[in-house]
Amino acid sequence: MSTVTPLGAGMGHATVAMQSPVALFSNQAGLTSLTKLAVVAAAEQRFLLSELQSMAIGVALPTRSGSFGLIVQSFGYEEFRQQKIGFSYARKLWSALSVGAQFDYFQTRIPEYGSRGSLTFEAGMQADVSKNLRVGAHVFSPAQVELAAGENLPTIFRLGIAWQVSDKLVVVSELEKDIEFPFRWKNGLSYQPVKSLYLRSGFASEPSMLYFGMGFAFGNGFQADMAGSFHQSLGFSPSAGLIWN
Repeated sequence: MSTVTPLGAGMGHATVAMQSPVALFSNQAGLTSLTKLAVVAAAEQRFLLSELQSMAIGVALPTRSGSFGLIVQSFGYEEFRQQKIGFSYARKLWSALSVGAQFDYFQTRIPEYGSRGSLTFEAGMQADVSKNLRVGAHVFSPAQVELAAGENLPTIFRLGIAWQVSDKLVVVSELEKDIEFPFRWKNGLSYQPVKSLYLRSGFASEPSMLYFGMGFAFGNGFQADMAGSFHQSLGFSPSAGLIWN
């Protein structure tokens, strides 16, 4: 079950080195940048198919002892439904190094076969190489965990960077490896032409996909994001969401 946040989708899902509330769904180490309560809600409809709908909500709370998070995700439809609940914790080890981990519970329900629950975990780190360059790494479900009869949760490794080119431009790049599939290269950028507007774009390989998105910052910490991805054979996947921080 992949992240559905449109902020990440607009940048090709190359989010492993990003620090923002969307770290709830991508790399928990990024939660150490938060200074107050954050709430994220998002939805995606892959390839405009109602059977491939995803919804998610997450809450992150920074404290003196570290940052705590909770996420709930749902994917599928009546004949196949998968849900995920995750509890995360992140903290700084040094001023330039953050780590985070999350315990996940998956429940898969197929009416003809009943439901089944599975437990796994994910973990990540972020390190500031310089004032404007950050490296991130993350692993999801490193142990083989059976999700349903004959089907395991994927084991995924990710390594990437976030480069703050200027006050207005951020560039991200990431390598992803699912142990059962070829390497995937994901890239993206976010440009802020004015204070309240973000323009995003990205691309990825294996499969080849194009991404684009926009973000609107309102008062009182609210931000609305929308994004879309395009696959040359399967078509368009829209997503939208809100962030309060």
